[in-house]
Amino acid sequence: MAVRCLLALVLAAAAVGKVWHPAGIEQFGLVLRLGLGVPHASAVAGGWVVAEGLTALLLVPTATVRPAAALATAEFALLTAGAAVLVARRRGFSCPCFGNGNAPIGWPTVLRNAALTAAALLLVLGLRLPQAAAPAPVTLAAVLTVGLGAVLGWQAPALRSLLEQAGHRETASRSLLTPGGRR
Repeated sequence: MAVRCLLALVLAAAAVGKVWHPAGIEQFGLVLRLGLGVPHASAVAGGWVVAEGLTALLLVPTATVRPAAALATAEFALLTAGAAVLVARRRGFSCPCFGNGNAPIGWPTVLRNAALTAAALLLVLGLRLPQAAAPAPVTLAAVLTVGLGAVLGWQAPALRSLLEQAGHRETASRSLLTPGGRR
């Protein structure tokens, strides 16, 4: 359930991010056309965003999770392969993965996509095993864990900055104290 929620969250964030920032779709089309030589790259980029969103939605209901997991595996495998080709060619493209193109495509991008491919493949393989229905509290815990992880990952720069500021204040207040702890 946690893997299913994670994949749905990543795919939904990617689709919503590109729709929210339409320049991300244009940039994705540019990467497809110039970096990978994909014909009709603009149409492919738009269709890709629709596929990401549809796959995310299909991962939610139990009745459609099998085909959605297979589709997610294919999508992440294609993204992994495309990123690996771009890195190997050393073309210097930015990743429009979530609607913005600030991060350069590098080996961390390839590894992230490979991990998502492996997670989707594990979901496909796990769905072939005899099903034991997860109790509602387990399902809720899985959804909340993935959601909390997503929020923390999204807010990581802000949280890091807050912790650094708190650390600087603590260091500054200690330097005002004498070794005995009094002023």
